[in-house]
Amino acid sequence: MTYVLLACRMAIGLTFLVSLASKLRGRESWLRFAGATARLLPSRTVTTRATQRHHALAAVVAAVEGAVVVLLVVPATASAGFAVALAALGAFSLVIHKAIRRGLMVPCHCFGGRNLPVGPADLARNALLGLIALTGLALTVLVPVRGPAEPAGAAVAALAALLVTVLVVLTEEIADLFGLTRESR
Repeated sequence: MTYVLLACRMAIGLTFLVSLASKLRGRESWLRFAGATARLLPSRTVTTRATQRHHALAAVVAAVEGAVVVLLVVPATASAGFAVALAALGAFSLVIHKAIRRGLMVPCHCFGGRNLPVGPADLARNALLGLIALTGLALTVLVPVRGPAEPAGAAVAALAALLVTVLVVLTEEIADLFGLTRESR
């Protein structure tokens, strides 16, 4: 179970790291993300104060993503990292679900990427990540870690985590390829 836990830590940590890096890679990326945040959580008025709130909320999202990464790097705080990841994924899913129900065609810019609107593929991605985080949390609580991981096992766990991360990051593109996005219908 040590290697499953390690793979869970790496997959969630890498996914949140890629998401954070995509938002912080430049001013344009940040503005796209903050703008998407404003459109996904529209306020009743468009004012300087509302814009500041959306930038503040975008900063909170970035801080939470960074906290998940840091917490998962340290084995002693991995359970907290998984818990924060679960809470964040739940909040993200709620916002996406509400946007879909309102018929908003807004991209989230979760991983930079294309301008595809949020849709069911994003909810499926978050559900998969939630399942991985829940598995990791359960393992941190229920299964004691016995000693350091063997290099070969850690390498396999890292490879599995990398594969999951790549698939998660490319969820929009994969869904679009198969005509499963709201835009492609």
